Amino acid sequence: MILRLRIALVLVGAIAFVVAQRTGLEWLRWVGIVMVASALLLRFYKPRQP
Repeated sequence: MILRLRIALVLVGAIAFVVAQRTGLEWLRWVGIVMVASALLLRFYKPRQP
C-alpha cells in the first residue's frame, strides 16, 4: 500500500514539475517538489505491528 502511494506521489510530482517548467507556474513547481519530497520521507515510515 505504502509502495503504491510512494510511486504515485513520485509520478504525479514529476509530472507537475515538468508541466510547471513548461508553463512557468511557480506554485505548481513547488507542489511537484513537495510531492516528491513526501514520497522520499515515506521511505522512513514504519507501520505499527499489532
